[in-house]
Amino acid sequence: MRTLAYPDIGQTITLVITDGYYEGRYQARVQDMEEDGIFIEIPLKPGAIMPTNLPTEQSALVQYRAADGALCTFQTEVQGRDVRQIPLLKLLKPDEEHIYRQQRREFLRVPIMATFQLIFVDNETKEIINADAYGYDISGGGLSLRVQHDLPMRSEDIIGFRFRLPLESMTHEIVGKARVIRIAPQDRHGYKLVSLKYYELSERDRQRIIQYSFRRQIELRDKGLSNR
Repeated sequence: MRTLAYPDIGQTITLVITDGYYEGRYQARVQDMEEDGIFIEIPLKPGAIMPTNLPTEQSALVQYRAADGALCTFQTEVQGRDVRQIPLLKLLKPDEEHIYRQQRREFLRVPIMATFQLIFVDNETKEIINADAYGYDISGGGLSLRVQHDLPMRSEDIIGFRFRLPLESMTHEIVGKARVIRIAPQDRHGYKLVSLKYYELSERDRQRIIQYSFRRQIELRDKGLSNR
């Protein structure tokens, strides 16, 4: 994951808010930039007629595209309002090392410590299997789980999953389905590592996972535990 410069003045950015009264995706154009702030026009939800004047201290994830199509992301919060030629919102300007860049098909993958409840059908016996698994890592595109070696899970199986995701002092229940991509050999502790790609997942939950991944990456890097 490489760092990248700030969005250009005149560029349209997306603000993602995953919870609360202002939950949703908003678009706004960058109007100015100063040492401690990024000034944007009042953001607008796609399809809405009136812009939304987000409140001070509202946190959001900012996303925008670089010239080569890579997705750039950083965490911010609304710091207040300003009026120049038009009304503006001031966003917290992050340090450059807190801006992340990923290619179109790449998702930021981070470790996760969570217990997952699984449900799936054994393709041989047609028996419905309920089991627990332990999170290994997660991203906006998929996840890896540690499961007992004798769990009858096979490549291409569709697995229903449920777990609780901590985010911004809250815990969210995430429910979805994922397809088994590969299964690693059993380790010395009696577990095998299963890699899965999301098959059914709401966009809201995907954005929550992306935001969790972004925040977790910052925590790991600040602790000197990230190799990205």
